[in-house]
Amino acid sequence: MSNIRFKDGREHRLTISKPTEADPVLIVCPKCSSKAVVIPLGEDKVRASCVECGFTMDKSSNGRTFYWNSDNPTDGHFGFDLWLRTNCVGNSLWAFNKEHLKFLESYVSANLRERKEDEELGWRNASLASRLPKWIKSSKNRIALLKAINELKAKL
Repeated sequence: MSNIRFKDGREHRLTISKPTEADPVLIVCPKCSSKAVVIPLGEDKVRASCVECGFTMDKSSNGRTFYWNSDNPTDGHFGFDLWLRTNCVGNSLWAFNKEHLKFLESYVSANLRERKEDEELGWRNASLASRLPKWIKSSKNRIALLKAINELKAKL
């Protein structure tokens, strides 16, 4: 078995959850329950929109609220349910967007995980990888997690 490496690039959890044009946060439309998106509108606004039913809502992008440890986490701007969510080994596995899901797949599939010390701040507990729950870090859950990640990828 070859070693699959994960190198912690020190991605920050607040950065990966920020919607971009190229990689919006995927949400459940509050009107029709289809896949909808949260995208940025300039520097200080975001828009939730659904192509299925035409739902649209704009909001200031200042002040996000997260429920990281919730069984039903929401996007940080509107509080809408995340589209990429499933149950896995008795827990809620979720991702904000394609990039977050790709990160999780890379981390979970690796049997060798390397952390990198921050050059300015030393060892810190702020990277996305360091904040993952123990059940995701556990190698005994790898097969179930990869199956759940594939389910989420199919929802993209």
